[in-house]
Amino acid sequence: MRIRRGAAMAIAMALGGCAASLNVVGDPFVAPAKFQFLRCEDIAKRLAGAKTRDQELRTLMDRADTGIGGPAVNMLVYGPEFKTVQSELRQLQDIAVEKKCPEEAPKAAAEAPKTAAKPDAAKRH
Repeated sequence: MRIRRGAAMAIAMALGGCAASLNVVGDPFVAPAKFQFLRCEDIAKRLAGAKTRDQELRTLMDRADTGIGGPAVNMLVYGPEFKTVQSELRQLQDIAVEKKCPEEAPKAAAEAPKTAAKPDAAKRH
């Protein structure tokens, strides 16, 4: 009985260190150095897209929480994508800091999709 309890404690302690070493090993949701070769403009565009998707997922998850089975839907459907988007945001922000990208680039990238949408709206009329 004591041996089992001791073995369980040893396993728990050994696995407990794995959670703390996530930053050392890398993020399991995004490939390492996935964004390393992007230019600042491209990083800004991806950041804007990831932030938009993050907000969409948060809205969907909040809406799902109000219904029956919402937590299960969040965990099984939205959870994995939400974690991936969060990891991409973190990596993109780290790369932007590492490459010393200007702060104006994310603002310009956020405005770019708005101006690109105007010609499409004109074609519909």
